Amino acid sequence: MSKTDNQMLEVGILKSLWRKNQDGRWCVHDLKGLMLKPRAGFDSDFFLYESQMELMTSSPATNSVHELFTSFGSTDFLMKQSILPVVVWVEGESFIRCIGTAFVISCIGYLITACQVLLDPQDRNYGKVVSGGNALRFMDGMRMGVLIPINPAYGYTGNRFVPFEQSWYWGEWKDSPLLHEDETFDILTDIAICKIPLMSDGTGYQPLNLSLNRFVKGEEAFAFGYAEMNDICIESEAGRLMAPDFEQNLYVSVGEVMDVFPNNHQQKDVPTPGPCFDFRAKIPGKMSGGPILGGDGAVVRGVISRSFSGEKHAYGAMLGSVMQLSLAQDKTLRQMMNSGNEGITKIQGAGL
Repeated sequence: MSKTDNQMLEVGILKSLWRKNQDGRWCVHDLKGLMLKPRAGFDSDFFLYESQMELMTSSPATNSVHELFTSFGSTDFLMKQSILPVVVWVEGESFIRCIGTAFVISCIGYLITACQVLLDPQDRNYGKVVSGGNALRFMDGMRMGVLIPINPAYGYTGNRFVPFEQSWYWGEWKDSPLLHEDETFDILTDIAICKIPLMSDGTGYQPLNLSLNRFVKGEEAFAFGYAEMNDICIESEAGRLMAPDFEQNLYVSVGEVMDVFPNNHQQKDVPTPGPCFDFRAKIPGKMSGGPILGGDGAVVRGVISRSFSGEKHAYGAMLGSVMQLSLAQDKTLRQMMNSGNEGITKIQGAGL
């Protein structure tokens, strides 16, 4: 975090720009620091940021207009390429529910959100979630996914709804002894991994940088999410479902890490499931699942889990706790990161 001439604090975020190299492997083409300055009227520890035109690289792609359009845009567009609202539409309803936040971790469409976000339909009784192993399926005409912004350089604005193809979580379903009660889920960690389809134009999603190291007490944490985002009304136009313009504000919350609980899955020191940490920050509803960055804004160390209403006190799930857990074909995130085939950022260095 730095100060400008007028003493208004700024948050610096290190963003990577990905593309395929000549042998077809995903690689980091460039890195750029984006400075997020609070808009007028906001506090420096919870704010919407000013947006300006940014160039992610001085050598943009020339062989694909789609790849070119991932490399520049407003600050807001570049951040929202990587941090996405999680939404649900139930067939027949006239609105889309906004239920949380997710963020991109891989060029081929792996995302992270909070486990509680995936379970929202069941917890609030508007949809059915079916488990199979450590994977989830959404039933009864329910579609869950994310909204991805379209670069205005195409000549129009809007978002694409991209559904979750697969979702993984870790914990145990438990039957209730009471016949009228549904089974409950005992969460091992409040982190879930989701997979969305590949980009149809051949470009990659733009992931955030991940860290295998946990927060330390006293470290500054930077959390991002779509705080209190309203549900979206939808209309039918010529047989197609359309969503009129709607607000989609990405908030930044800043606070110091107070304590870390690396053995919480065994010792149950705090009610947040699994290895976690708490930090002094304001985290309103629907920020759950968003990234928490450390290393002065360079790397993601955690995932927003839960907070206390009206207080500057929240918990985050430790990212490192899921790196060794199995996904598809028994692969783990660590294996995918090391292989380089899925385009997962591996940032190393002092303090990262």
